[in-house]
Amino acid sequence: MSEEARNPWFVFTLRETAEGGIELPKLSRLLENLSSTFYAIAREKAGLGGARPGPRTLKEEALAAVRLVKIEPGSAVIELAPPSLASQGQLGITDEPTPDDVALEFFEEARRIEAGERALPERWEIRRRVRSVVEDAGEIGAVAEIEFRPLFERPGRQIGGVLRATLRTRGLPEEEKLEPQVRIRRVSGHAFMVDVEPGRQRLRVKMPDGRDVTFDVAEELISKIRSALDQVVEVSIEEQVEGTVVSTRVARDLAILPTSGPGSDKPPKSLAELEREQNLPKERPDYVALASAIWETEADVSAFEEYLRTARHAEAS
Repeated sequence: MSEEARNPWFVFTLRETAEGGIELPKLSRLLENLSSTFYAIAREKAGLGGARPGPRTLKEEALAAVRLVKIEPGSAVIELAPPSLASQGQLGITDEPTPDDVALEFFEEARRIEAGERALPERWEIRRRVRSVVEDAGEIGAVAEIEFRPLFERPGRQIGGVLRATLRTRGLPEEEKLEPQVRIRRVSGHAFMVDVEPGRQRLRVKMPDGRDVTFDVAEELISKIRSALDQVVEVSIEEQVEGTVVSTRVARDLAILPTSGPGSDKPPKSLAELEREQNLPKERPDYVALASAIWETEADVSAFEEYLRTARHAEAS
């Protein structure tokens, strides 16, 4: 019997389940939500921000592509293994986050929910996702047990130790709602979708980093967005933020930016014009002095260059 089989990494057990088995849609919803929550925690741990379109990055997969090992009947026992890359120990030699950190964050947030602890504003999105998993589990069993065995040694955390928690999945205490904060910011990009259907006025913009962002549009802006299609635009948006999560985005103003026309290699504004508009200082910083304060020796520079080469190769793979 393998070490992994004798000592499962992460086990999510549901007790007090109904007789006669589990309805597949309920189990599928639980597993999908559990997986997406692990990915959300991984993105936060790795500093990758919120969810984004397109395939997941190599780091996301290395941290959160957990594998379903088995599901036992009776009391529903869901056993997970870490991502295959992590099981080979390839993430444990640096201070980078590991799959253990992702699983531990889920474990601790579930424990906080059971204890009735208030979610911190910066942790609101993780709390919302973990609570959703617990509520999905409540559709199957009234009590959940989590058993977690870390694989990577860290200060204060020994390999081979077992963390256990028991939590109710039904009748959860109400979460104290966060007061939404309102902020105004400006974004620019290529407007490639405009919808002026009454009640569904929207604008979709391709950002410089490749992301697509969709905004609701204020009534007073409808006449402007008709001419924005396939144009480079700058949009003033009002966002409502709950914790660190943007709940709504509404475009309040829009300007079509000048272009030099198709096929032109001349930008609409010169560097000098941009410097004046942005009130940049006339004297340039001493970049050599700034860099020398960070990388004091040639060895420091070489190590940083090697890090960049490794990171770019990993992303390209």
